Amino acid sequence: LGCCYVSKPERKIVLLGKTGDGKSTAGNTILREKMFIPKVSANSVTAHCERRQRKVHGRKITVIDTPGFFDMDHNDAETKSEIVKSLIECAPVVDAFIIVLKVGRHDNEVVQKFLNTLHKDALKHAVILFTFGEQLEGKTIKEFVKDSSQLQELVDKCGGRCHVIDNKYWKKRIWGNKSNRVQVKNLLKTIDKMVEENGCCTNEFLQKLEKHIQEDEKNISAVNLSPEEIREKAKEMVHEEYVKRLAGVATGTLMGAFLGIDVVVRSVVTLLTPENPQAVIQIVRAAAQNMTQECEIGSYLRAGITAAGGALCLAGAVGAVVGGVTGYKAAEEADSVNDSVTRAVADTYAKALHVNEKVQDLVSVASKDIKAN
Repeated sequence: LGCCYVSKPERKIVLLGKTGDGKSTAGNTILREKMFIPKVSANSVTAHCERRQRKVHGRKITVIDTPGFFDMDHNDAETKSEIVKSLIECAPVVDAFIIVLKVGRHDNEVVQKFLNTLHKDALKHAVILFTFGEQLEGKTIKEFVKDSSQLQELVDKCGGRCHVIDNKYWKKRIWGNKSNRVQVKNLLKTIDKMVEENGCCTNEFLQKLEKHIQEDEKNISAVNLSPEEIREKAKEMVHEEYVKRLAGVATGTLMGAFLGIDVVVRSVVTLLTPENPQAVIQIVRAAAQNMTQECEIGSYLRAGITAAGGALCLAGAVGAVVGGVTGYKAAEEADSVNDSVTRAVADTYAKALHVNEKVQDLVSVASKDIKAN
């Protein structure tokens, strides 16, 4: 009888973590080749989203190394551009989010940010990968995690999925737990099991991005370009378009869409639907501030505010999603991008779902107002 070889599925993995915790070198360890250049500077604002891929254990693995979003306190154009780029690289689906944390004296604030920011839907597709494993000093990774209630909570919310590598001391070992080769093989097995149980991670926004990429691919002349080059060119075109279209949306909102927070995804998609999204964003933002003077809004929007059942006060208070995940005013009050994301997930998720419906109503009437004027 002949042998039947069954190829293993390709995997797309996204690295999340703080600058300095070994995120880029973890990507190199997974791919078994130095393909990412570790950031020398501690300033994550200058970092960029990067994608690399190669065959590992007989199958293609794609790793997306994101900037240090979890230590960013900025709302600038470059940060927004990199989040949009990360979203485009993730489209249409992601197999796993890998949360990279450093073994050793832990920054509890960073762990708490992960707990507050990552919604349960994202955690269903998440695995924790500890770096600097040699610093365990004889402890198992489970024993290390038990020493911190916050770490234990995060691991539990990720379904107990955690692994450990050491980018310096475990590179040459072939066997045993202190072998990167063994740990990466086990990590990929964990991802396979997770995908089998929970499926891949996607949302309406990622699907919308993929649709636009494919549309642009059809419009690109294929002369002397490979399919891979055509797709890269299409992704660049979509990136340029979306950066412009989302210029009025705060970084916290984009981070929420990147992390798959349902209410934020819906709102971003809603805001992208009109022909003139920037004008709509400005009108809805003004509405969220309860600025309803005649000089600022048209007749259609004034009627729409009434039709929306007075949702504007609610939106300003608990989660309009425009101008920062929890509303324009909340984003202004938040100390950082992370704070605005955290408030959305921890405090206002259920109410924001209701508000999102009202935002859809307002977007509809605002679009009519723009056309009428």
